[in-house]
Amino acid sequence: MKNKKFVSFCFLILHYMDADLTCKTVESVLNLVDFCDSQIIIVDNASPNGSGKLLKEKYNEIDNIHMVLSSENVGFSAGNNLGFRYIKDNFLTDFIVVINNDILFPQKNFISKVKELYKEDPFWVAGPDIFQPHKNYHSSPEADKWRTEKEIKLLVKEIEWEKEKLKKNFSICGLKLYLKDCYAKSMIVRLIIKLNRYMQGQKKAYDKRGINVVLQGSCLIFDKRYCEKNEELFLPLTFMYAEEEILTWNCKKNNWEIKYFPEIQVWHENHGSSQLSGMAYRQYCDKKILDMNQVIKAHKAYLKLLDSENQQHKYKPD
Repeated sequence: MKNKKFVSFCFLILHYMDADLTCKTVESVLNLVDFCDSQIIIVDNASPNGSGKLLKEKYNEIDNIHMVLSSENVGFSAGNNLGFRYIKDNFLTDFIVVINNDILFPQKNFISKVKELYKEDPFWVAGPDIFQPHKNYHSSPEADKWRTEKEIKLLVKEIEWEKEKLKKNFSICGLKLYLKDCYAKSMIVRLIIKLNRYMQGQKKAYDKRGINVVLQGSCLIFDKRYCEKNEELFLPLTFMYAEEEILTWNCKKNNWEIKYFPEIQVWHENHGSSQLSGMAYRQYCDKKILDMNQVIKAHKAYLKLLDSENQQHKYKPD
C-alpha cells in the first residue's frame, strides 16, 4: 500500500488557457502564512494553447506543487474530480480548498483562520466571502437555498427567451451583453458596472454567517470527513453551471452541513474572458448561445436529479 503524506491543506486549482492568471493565484497561495504544511494541485483541463505543459515545466522542481494534465476538457466538476483523485491517492489532508484560477488571498492568515472557524463551528463544506473588486460586489452566498423545480423551469425559460434574441441579426439585449463582456476591462465599463451595483444595492447577506446556503463555487472548502466519505468532490452531472446547487442538494440529502463564513475573504479577479476581446458582435452572439445551451443543459440535468429524488420519496414505503 502506498504511503500517503499527511498535509494540513490542499489547494486545488482548475486551470484552463490563461497561465498568467493561474500563476498569480499560485503565488497568492504560496504567500499564505503557514503554507509550508500544504500542497497545491493544478489540473489542466486540456488547454488547447499548451499552457498546462508550460505550467508543468515551470513548477516541475517545486515539491509542493503538482500538475495533473487531463487528456480532454471535462468541465468543472469532472476536472476538479481528477485533482481530488490525485489528492486521495497521495495525501491525507484535513482540508481541500477548491479555487478558480483567478482567486487571490488578501488575508495572509487564511489557513489559520479556517482552522479557528472549524474548531468553533465545524462544517463539511464551507465558503468565504468572495469579493469582486472590479465590480465592488460580494458574490457569495448565491442564495439561501437551492432553486425549486418551478424556479429552475422559469430560469430555463428566461434563458431560452434571451437565446432567441441573440439569434437575431441585432437586438438591444445582445448589444448590452456584448459591450459588457467584450469591454469588461475598460475603465468606463467597470465604472458603469460599479454604479449599477451601487444603485441596486448589495442584495445578498454576505456579512452574516449562513448554514446550508448555496455557496459561490469559485472557492469552496471541504473538510476531512467529506473527503473520506466521497470518491468524488462533485457529482459530475454537468459540464459547467449549476454545480453549486447540486452540491447543496447532495449535502442536504446526506446531512452534511454547509457553512458560510464572512470572516474569511478571497478576491475573485475575473474581469471577463480575454477570448472575447476584439470579437465581432455576431461571433460573440454565437459563442454566447453555446454558453446558454450549456446553462440550459446543466439545469435540465439538475431538474432530472430533483425529479428522481421526488419519485423515490413518492414510492418509499412507510
